[in-house]
Amino acid sequence: MKVLLSLFLVFFYVATSYGQGTIKGRVTDEKRLPLPSVVIRLRRLPDTLVLKAVGADTSGNFIFKTLPPGKYTLEAALVGYRSTIKTGLVIGPAEQVIDIGPVILTPSLKILSGVTIKAQVPLIEKQIDRTVVNVDQNIAYTGTNALELLKKLPGVQIAPDGTVTLNGKSGVNVIIDGKTTYLSADDLANLLTNTPSSDISKIEIMTNPSAKYDAEGTGGIINIIRKRNSKSGLNGSFTENFGQGHYSRYNSSLVLNYRTNKYNLYLNNSYGYSKGFSLNNVTSDILNGSALSTQQVSTNTGVTLNKAYNSSAGLDFYLSKKTTLTLMGSLSDREYNNNLTSVMTIADSSRNKTGSEKFSALNTDKPLNFTTGVGVVHKPDTTGRAWSADVDYSNYRYRPGQYNTTINYDPSGSFLGQENVFIDESRTLRIFGARADYVQPLPGNGKLETGIKSSYVKTFNNSTYYNQLGGQNVVDSTLSDYNINSENINAAYINFNRQYHKFTVQAGLRAEQTVMKGQQLFTNVSLDQHYFELFPTLFISDKLNDQNTLNFQFGRRVDRPDYHELVPFRRPLSPTIYFEGNPNLKPDLNWHSELTWSWRNTFFITAAYDIDRNYLRTLYYLDSNKTTITRMPTNIQGAHSWNLNVSYNKELAKWFTTNTNVTVYQNLFNGSADGFSLDDPGFATIDLVTNNSFRCSDELSMEADFEYESKRQFVGSIFGAYSVLSFALKQKLFHEQGSITINANNVLNTESRSATDHYLNLNQYGYGYIYSRAVIITFNYRFGGKLTKTQSRSGSEEEQHRAGN
Repeated sequence: MKVLLSLFLVFFYVATSYGQGTIKGRVTDEKRLPLPSVVIRLRRLPDTLVLKAVGADTSGNFIFKTLPPGKYTLEAALVGYRSTIKTGLVIGPAEQVIDIGPVILTPSLKILSGVTIKAQVPLIEKQIDRTVVNVDQNIAYTGTNALELLKKLPGVQIAPDGTVTLNGKSGVNVIIDGKTTYLSADDLANLLTNTPSSDISKIEIMTNPSAKYDAEGTGGIINIIRKRNSKSGLNGSFTENFGQGHYSRYNSSLVLNYRTNKYNLYLNNSYGYSKGFSLNNVTSDILNGSALSTQQVSTNTGVTLNKAYNSSAGLDFYLSKKTTLTLMGSLSDREYNNNLTSVMTIADSSRNKTGSEKFSALNTDKPLNFTTGVGVVHKPDTTGRAWSADVDYSNYRYRPGQYNTTINYDPSGSFLGQENVFIDESRTLRIFGARADYVQPLPGNGKLETGIKSSYVKTFNNSTYYNQLGGQNVVDSTLSDYNINSENINAAYINFNRQYHKFTVQAGLRAEQTVMKGQQLFTNVSLDQHYFELFPTLFISDKLNDQNTLNFQFGRRVDRPDYHELVPFRRPLSPTIYFEGNPNLKPDLNWHSELTWSWRNTFFITAAYDIDRNYLRTLYYLDSNKTTITRMPTNIQGAHSWNLNVSYNKELAKWFTTNTNVTVYQNLFNGSADGFSLDDPGFATIDLVTNNSFRCSDELSMEADFEYESKRQFVGSIFGAYSVLSFALKQKLFHEQGSITINANNVLNTESRSATDHYLNLNQYGYGYIYSRAVIITFNYRFGGKLTKTQSRSGSEEEQHRAGN
């Protein structure tokens, strides 16, 4: 701790030791009247990234202070006006002030010689600590839902069970608008399935988030940022889409915004309906040593129905020119229905049929969750100094019910018996969060960020197992469980960023204290965990010359178990497969490092390496009856992984742009579980994502996207290769205020894949048929002006990721 504090003091001293240049000016219109609220962006050559941005005050004045020596360009932009760029601004080694005088903006409605100049936002942007994907820049994303959209992103994989991995690493924390979703993998997949991509502005991918983000997520963070507009007056957009695949689907969304100089009111509503079909075949070989003891062969079909209404609203009060108070709330009301049918044949060691089972399960749920909060932001001046604080409360209510029927037959197919079961897994989560942050600009274009956060989560799990006898539900207390868990996380961070000529450093340290308590009322077993961890991060960027840049990242992360994974309740997934939580799980601690070389901000090569302790993975265990199988979350003592990524993003012609990413990664594991060795060097996996856009005219464009992944491994599980080819066509309408898009997704229907699992006395072989081929037609219309995007953060960001199923 003393060493880290010393490093921060050294950084602070160097940051304040030199660099006192100033650039100022005044923004006006053609009549020399001041233009307030103009955004002025400053770039330091040869880097093209924005170094600093400020807003003009009510008199149109702006100022950039404490600038280091170097060459600069300045750009002033305002909606409805042409951007103005000032070049040739030079700060010398001595202290000086450059007053560029009036910066005049002209209305954009004027056309010079019939030529219109348009700025194109790139699909993929690389920043020092994240990759930003601008969703609207790829029309193949149109009409999809958020889960399908994630599958198309570079380095992101979605398993059939909805688990998100990034560059082959699990433990990815998916957050929305900077707020963690508090959901398990299943519940998160359901929420994203019912979130249309038309609601999404951009997605940030952070393999090594900075210290100001929660340390949760050893695989990194994926931040989904939804659309909000802030143009004066009433404006917004609405989107309708209809798709037809194996079943039909429908989504509708409406975004509204009304802004005055006193307040800003925004509302985002969406409704979605989708129906899906799944089919998989599974063969389970139960062994006695190396010899076959029993074989189970099953065919499983499922029909899933999702309905969801999502709404979020906010009200910004401009208390003064420097202070904004925000009230926000969101509501998600969903309906989930899954009908699973499984037919299984049972054979002996000679593969002779000994019987069969027919299993049917109807899973229903009507989850309801809401979040409300209040926040304040105060910016005392235009230097970038800012205070912010917020408090929020979230409530998640689940009422899942599972109706199971199992019918047994003898080898000849004659009826032997029937068992009916009902399982009630009601649960409620109450989440409180608070945070406060401060940003202090430093001399020489530096910045110091610091903040604190505290969250408290309380969960109530009432899992009741009923045997249906004579038409009555009879409680089986030996299979039921009721528990109450609580978790308190307190955190503090400090983050420093400073540019030294062509050299940029960002360093941070986050401290988190975790206190977990739990009580199982049926068995009177208690859970008590306390731990304190430090999470340092370091980013170094070296601009070697005008064409080449090196970027190094290093950091430590944690992956805490989902709340449902700690509940030791056992529930059936099929005739012979069960899931059971593990209250003895420990958090997974991860060290991450990566090095990136970029050429002309177009071609990137990244090499990364990770080390995990207590790696979290759900494993298959053969029960003592040698018939049923239990899936249980387990800590694996050690894990290592590496990945190599090559990215090429380039406008090759005025009519053709490509964004192509190739990632090669490998997962290695060491440890044991239940006496079975999990030591495995794994093998290399190739992941390819290429997005190619074609501009046919100013109004007509096309996209061709292709995704391929070779077979991959997680501990004893191996998933087969798959590929997806998609096309899209977009026609702009009504002077570019509207558009209609046709998206053909997975046209070759090649997303199906195999899966194998090898554990102690158990080998499983399966093949899952994924029916994602669909044609989707989407209509979008914007009114009242262009959409701009903002985002907000919450005091209870990290805990949502681990609540739920």
